[in-house]
Amino acid sequence: MGLGGGPRPCGQAARLVGDLWPGAEGSAPEALVELDGRVVYVANDGVSGRELWVTDGSGADPRLVMDLRPGAYGSTPRFLTRMGGRLFFVADDGVHGPELWRTDGTVKGTVLVADIRPGTQGSAPDGLTVVAGRLYFTADDGVHGRELWSTDGTANGTRLTQEFAPGPGSLFLDDLKEWNGKLVLVAYGSTVNLWVVDGHSGSSRVLFTGPEQSVVFSLTPAGKDRLFFLADMGLGEADLWVTRGQGLSTLPLLHFAGDYPAELTALGNAVYFMAGAEGFFGEPGDLLHGGELWKSDGTLPGTRLVRDLHPGPQGSLPSGLTALNGRLYFAADDGVHGRELWSTDGTAQGTMLVQDLEPGPLGSAPGAFAAADGWLFFSATTSGRGREGWYSNGNPGRVEPMRDIAPGGLDSNPRGFVRAGGSVFFTATRPEQGEEPWSLPFLPAARCALLAE
Repeated sequence: MGLGGGPRPCGQAARLVGDLWPGAEGSAPEALVELDGRVVYVANDGVSGRELWVTDGSGADPRLVMDLRPGAYGSTPRFLTRMGGRLFFVADDGVHGPELWRTDGTVKGTVLVADIRPGTQGSAPDGLTVVAGRLYFTADDGVHGRELWSTDGTANGTRLTQEFAPGPGSLFLDDLKEWNGKLVLVAYGSTVNLWVVDGHSGSSRVLFTGPEQSVVFSLTPAGKDRLFFLADMGLGEADLWVTRGQGLSTLPLLHFAGDYPAELTALGNAVYFMAGAEGFFGEPGDLLHGGELWKSDGTLPGTRLVRDLHPGPQGSLPSGLTALNGRLYFAADDGVHGRELWSTDGTAQGTMLVQDLEPGPLGSAPGAFAAADGWLFFSATTSGRGREGWYSNGNPGRVEPMRDIAPGGLDSNPRGFVRAGGSVFFTATRPEQGEEPWSLPFLPAARCALLAE
């Protein structure tokens, strides 16, 4: 590719990282997370049930972190969230019910953070979100109902942070997000409120209130001071809103007919999204453009269509929006090349096809996008190879195939790409092994060349 000697993916050198459950079933790994140069993930080896596993950055054979719930049922770890050098997650060890745990990837360093609701029912923490060195989440301690909690990772540092509905009742708390060192979330009750909680002062305030039948969702921070969100006031269609942190600065920007705007993705001070597609039940969307890529800088004049890639009401239906190196990458169908990889700098002139991997009207349908260290990883379907892994530095024509993991035209369907140490890890399926983790060396070009020899 002529990209110099810097680190890059060694595309043909992908290898299997331990066949945990031999046979076509596979261990079905999920939630691959980088932790101090290693990868921690959830998998089932057929003996321990779904538990946490870890492998180092060289792609060495994985090992079980800890069998939290001995036996085939497993503790089913979920919501893996990194804070500092530790990984927090929710699991059920069969004694405490679903509660919050933490691990550093070792048996000794895997501990219950706090037994918020003693007994086998557990407090079922949800919405794990890191803000200013604390982990916020919702939990039900059996006394206060489901409320907002936070922790510094210790039992003594775990506390009820705010009770939105005093007493045993609960509001529905949703869409927890970090925003400039504060926490924002939506609380559903007799009204629907967008709250901001200051973790340092403990103060909280409402930024937006909607009627009981409304829905507020897709909270998306962008730039230094902007928080975008969508609000459906009960009509089945959504408006794009923006706030800068004060009630008077919380303003509606534009109403979108048809399906909700989707995949709000921040890039610089703007947010990008797909809008204009017809609704789930055929409600008309944008009759002129259809579902296309939009952007907003938080002003009404700055909320606009980026480019009409597929003129007419059908639209190009962009998906997989991913920011990389100051540009946005996405899959779209322009009606000529089929569904392929595109990129944009936010202008119509700067919106271009990266590469036509599968010439013709169907396209390669790229998906499972992930950006890592200046590279874009994704899966795509091409004739003769099936659905396999690809990578690109983002420049037009600079897309290269990874190893064909499933033979012939079969699909290995790689996904969940994450960089750790000297490798990129992902999950993929091969007929004789099922779905297992794989690793791809990420090395200087000269060392990649040696691996190819």
